[in-house]
Amino acid sequence: TVRRFLEVHGETLEKVVFAVSETEEATYQKLLPLYFPRSLEEEVQSLPYLPADIGNAEGEPVVPERQIRITEKPGVPDDASDEEGLEADLSFIGSHAFARMEGDVDKQRRLILQGQLSEAALQKQHQR
Repeated sequence: TVRRFLEVHGETLEKVVFAVSETEEATYQKLLPLYFPRSLEEEVQSLPYLPADIGNAEGEPVVPERQIRITEKPGVPDDASDEEGLEADLSFIGSHAFARMEGDVDKQRRLILQGQLSEAALQKQHQR
């Protein structure tokens, strides 16, 4: 990841510091020449040992299960055809708590703070 990042943004950095424990230091000392060869000869020697899958252009691992998937029509099953149009089942609309809110909540809150809202409205606001 660090090497791939430096390939793209290396000109803007002066130094990279690896903070490791004493137990990890030996591993880093052994592997750093693979990913950061100091000469062309060292680079040629390290190529067979590098993994084939090294992530995206930034060097980050790509895990398909963690990728964000955005659907074209949220709330509508993928197998729903476009021919249904407005006759599709829209019963789910308005069932969310946010959709059931009544009136301008900010205005009601301002009236509460000013002491101008009725007791019934105060109860309703408290329930929300």
